[in-house]
Amino acid sequence: MVFWEPHTSSIDFCESNYLVSNYIVEYHNTWSSLLGISLFGIFGLFKNNHMDETRNVLAYLIVVFIGVGSAGLHGTLHWFFQSADELPMLYLLLSICFLCAEYDAPVGKPNYPQLPKLLCSLNLINTAIYYCF
Repeated sequence: MVFWEPHTSSIDFCESNYLVSNYIVEYHNTWSSLLGISLFGIFGLFKNNHMDETRNVLAYLIVVFIGVGSAGLHGTLHWFFQSADELPMLYLLLSICFLCAEYDAPVGKPNYPQLPKLLCSLNLINTAIYYCF
């Protein structure tokens, strides 16, 4: 008997399900997501943010959340964790757009002061559309 049946995500990956454990659907995808992606974000938080800027902290935290969400998705194949995997990827995309637009801006003096509000609004719209459709 396996733990996470029925699978409610819209995707199933190439790894055999429940190969190693009855509690983890895709064992190798789960640990590689958690260690590979999340540790990259944690490393960035502590080693690649010399100015301790909030915009960089946010981007690296999103990478950590992607790793955790991806591990949850591969570990369960549940729709909730699928959204926890996919939505942070959209958030990271807009975060990178912000980092590129504000790359040369001094701390506390943004080039585009309204850009964070616009990007947060886009993220809210993306999230609403994601859950509606």
